[in-house]
Amino acid sequence: MKPVGKSQGRGIFLFNKLTQIAQWKNDFRWKPESPQAEPYIVQRYIMNPLLIGGKKFDMRIYVLVVSYQPLTVYLYRTGFGRFTHHRYTNKIDDIQNTYMHLTNVAIQKTANNYDDRHGGKWDLRSMKLYLMSKYGQEKVQDAFASI
Repeated sequence: MKPVGKSQGRGIFLFNKLTQIAQWKNDFRWKPESPQAEPYIVQRYIMNPLLIGGKKFDMRIYVLVVSYQPLTVYLYRTGFGRFTHHRYTNKIDDIQNTYMHLTNVAIQKTANNYDDRHGGKWDLRSMKLYLMSKYGQEKVQDAFASI
């Protein structure tokens, strides 16, 4: 679950049973410093994500929408990918390991052995070249075209 109005990984948590949300809701309701619940987004977790070097990643790809009618969108070609610090496993015991599941830099930079110089980012071009070397140019071009 992710709060709508927060950034940098604040307030995000994973759950695997609906009873956990009910418990969270009850705990949240009784806090006098937070009398109203904020809106959250719930999304399905991908249990077998594509990994690079055994680590989860996401891609930041920016667009500029200049018109909705007709739809006119410009794609900024220089995005980047963000990586987790820990290698991924889908073991239920690791569900609370934010270094494994969340790619937010604000979270990752607090991990032990985090390298400030290299960080956890790749520019989109380097990521694309890596994926092409592993899966072939046609598959990667098709995947990016569908984005």
